[in-house]
Amino acid sequence: MSPETDLRRRLRRLNRRPPSVAPTVIPREASAGTLDGEEIATPVGTAYRMQRSFPLDHQHGPGRLSDLLVYDSVLVSEVARQPALAQASMEGLLFLDTETTGLAGGAGTLAFLVGVGTFTAEGFRLRQYFLRDPADEAAMLHALLEDLDLASGLVTFNGQAFDLPLLESRYIIGLRQRRGLLTVPHLDLLHPSRRLWSRALPDCAMGTIEQHVLHLHRSEDDIPGALIPALYLEYLRTGAIGGMQRVIYHNTMDVLSLVGVATQVLGRHSQADPAQLTASEALAVGRWHQRAGRVDPAEHALRSAVDSSEGDLRLEALRRLTEYLKRGGRAAEALSAWAEWHDRAPADPTPCLELAKYFEWDARDVDQALYWSEEAQVALTHWPADWRRDEVAARLAHRLERLRAKRSTLSGEPRRAALA
Repeated sequence: MSPETDLRRRLRRLNRRPPSVAPTVIPREASAGTLDGEEIATPVGTAYRMQRSFPLDHQHGPGRLSDLLVYDSVLVSEVARQPALAQASMEGLLFLDTETTGLAGGAGTLAFLVGVGTFTAEGFRLRQYFLRDPADEAAMLHALLEDLDLASGLVTFNGQAFDLPLLESRYIIGLRQRRGLLTVPHLDLLHPSRRLWSRALPDCAMGTIEQHVLHLHRSEDDIPGALIPALYLEYLRTGAIGGMQRVIYHNTMDVLSLVGVATQVLGRHSQADPAQLTASEALAVGRWHQRAGRVDPAEHALRSAVDSSEGDLRLEALRRLTEYLKRGGRAAEALSAWAEWHDRAPADPTPCLELAKYFEWDARDVDQALYWSEEAQVALTHWPADWRRDEVAARLAHRLERLRAKRSTLSGEPRRAALA
């Protein structure tokens, strides 16, 4: 046990607060050369920046960095659901990732390493602004403006909730400026990634997507994100560069993966043949086309998802496809899908009720409508006894009463046969 830890333990026993210990800030000379960067003079001090370039054909995951440039900004804007991105140039996009002193954010959280990547005539340029001393924050933020101001749009992973609000707050605190970063056209890859892969992956963390979608495995130089704040504090205390080199590697991989994930996301959404997608991807793309009003691509993708052999996902696809067909005035085409939905989820009365509605009002077949209403009543018995079941049961009882009254005016016995 270190002397400092022992002191804190003994003071806690006495119910006294330990004295605050200011971190030992290493002098610039101790770190400048070892991190292979350069000092950038600004009106508010000196910032520190590392820079390197990757060739356009650099392989990161299944493709090259330049593969992203075959897509257009209109597709980016539709995927991001941000119309302003349609006016952005693909070459002008800025890929941004921060490493911070805390993962929860807050006024006391610093972004001590900001990685920004852009396409240039020479390749893909990565700049990493490193905060060697917290007192240099204003200078770092000022130097970073050179990249931010030239960007036609931003690409992040969870940047809307974390990176951009954090940087915006630091500009207010450090430079007394409001930069409006949250209003810049922005593709936050977390959201389309969740839509595409949340059903198939254990989670949608960047590391998980790297492994399962980009098929990347980071080297042992990497460091778990949760350990990064402590490494930076250790750097400030001791000047140990080894930990910071691992953080820089981590940030480098994050920025490169932003390009790789963006390429994969855009590729899924532009796929002309949904059979080339996994079932979860086809379902997400179908819903995306449906939301945009693209009828044929939506239906093709949803039908591709229905062909999935994955039970839960196929069930979700059946639900979406029948909803889509019904809204399009094509309920008759949904009959077999509703029947399969019922077979796969016998405790769900919804498909039975949809069939009952169709046969009562569209096909004018009272016997089939009555049959499916009774099937819905059986499904409802699987529900727990609560107000929701009582409410559905009351509506269903009213439907059954009406159908039986209709049938009583007709001759013959009811045909109690399932939908063929």
